[in-house]
Amino acid sequence: MGCVVLILILIALSQLQPDATVGDTVDSYRYHKDTLRCAIALDSRLGSTEGRGVGLNYDMLRFFGDYADAAVDIIPGTCDLSYIDSVMDGSVDILVMMNQPDSVLMTDTLQVNVSRLIRNNIHWVVAEENNGLLFMINSWLDDFMDSRLYRRTVAKYYRRYTKTGSGESGPVSPFDDLIKKYARETGIDWLLLSALMYQESQYYVGAEYKDAKGLMQVNEVTAARYGVSDLFSPEGNIKAGSYHLRYLMDRYRKQGLDSLNVIKFALASYNAGDTRIEQCRSHAQSQGSNPNDWEEVAATFKTNNRFMGATTTEYVSNIMDTWEELGKTVRK
Repeated sequence: MGCVVLILILIALSQLQPDATVGDTVDSYRYHKDTLRCAIALDSRLGSTEGRGVGLNYDMLRFFGDYADAAVDIIPGTCDLSYIDSVMDGSVDILVMMNQPDSVLMTDTLQVNVSRLIRNNIHWVVAEENNGLLFMINSWLDDFMDSRLYRRTVAKYYRRYTKTGSGESGPVSPFDDLIKKYARETGIDWLLLSALMYQESQYYVGAEYKDAKGLMQVNEVTAARYGVSDLFSPEGNIKAGSYHLRYLMDRYRKQGLDSLNVIKFALASYNAGDTRIEQCRSHAQSQGSNPNDWEEVAATFKTNNRFMGATTTEYVSNIMDTWEELGKTVRK
């Protein structure tokens, strides 16, 4: 008799319709896209707290993509509220905001939702109707921000870096692994690449000057030559910069320059362009100086009406000095 009653109860329960509100809530937590289009609102201030957060959020978006089983396409955005339009119209799924507090983002005029605070006024912003994505982000952040991986990633970007690294036993930059990877591929000393990167951006992912962008200040034309389209991607930028320096070094090596002058002329060409440096070499030769010796060429800039060269001379000198200092502190 007890079994019959239990069966009748189960049948009755199975015929009950679930509450519509509960069902909608559960459905709203289900969110999946094959590709998440993300934007990071870049801040142009070198060395700023927001600047360090750019690199941190590049990594965090990649980690979240793994969690959400989705590819992540990251594009640069602006550092003001105008880019939120792209979130509201659906062309961007996640916008990383660096410097806007909750009180600014959570206004009636902005149809967006904001994630939990990550650090230093960093939030992820999604469209108001994307409750499922917001729930997934906050759930992931709750776990991730309590993990060792998060602490290591924060330390990677927020550690104090100088041109001689973070200390004798510490990393040179937040990007040592990537620099070493492309140093191996190109055969360039990784500390020289580090010195070049420090001179160009002080290890700031969002650095931008005229048409040069990113960690190694590469322009779009040069990046395309090496198959790179996202200049704010740390790996893409380092790849393009490393291979371009390799190209320039090979050019001077084929002309028979000694190893030290190969590096100096390659650095000068990286800064000023190889066509301009070739003009400088021709001018030096016309003045009776050795066109294969950087110091002699640089000494003739004062008589070169087409190129003053002071900035490039200082550029080469700074990188060579930093490279030497890194060699003393890191290679012990």
